[in-house]
Amino acid sequence: MEVRRVNNKSLSFYSLRRKYPMNKTYKLLVGTMLLLGLNTVSLAQNAEAANPFTQFYNNNCVPEAKKVGLTQSEAAQICNCTVKTLRERYSTEAFAALYTQYRNGDNTARRTLTRYGETCSQDVLDDILWEN
Repeated sequence: MEVRRVNNKSLSFYSLRRKYPMNKTYKLLVGTMLLLGLNTVSLAQNAEAANPFTQFYNNNCVPEAKKVGLTQSEAAQICNCTVKTLRERYSTEAFAALYTQYRNGDNTARRTLTRYGETCSQDVLDDILWEN
């Protein structure tokens, strides 16, 4: 790969590499930094996906709100309020247990989550109706 000629000598990637060799330690360091950076991003995404609040929002709250006829925007507003309220009331571990009970068909867990959703839907829909 010819880049340019300087004093009748070609300057290429190969000639630069001979002039400034990368030692093995440097290569290992750069490679490790790249892998750690990529793994950190991957772990952060996996942790967020495994978060029970996020799972509830994505898998239950928004789809169920849209199923009853709400728009995506209305469903998002209600579910944001619901999850915010749940985060204030429950630790991640406590909510994970409640959410597991809900997914397993426990009526008490279903009523608990529904009550939070109803409170938020009332507030959000009142704001939407009386906004104009």
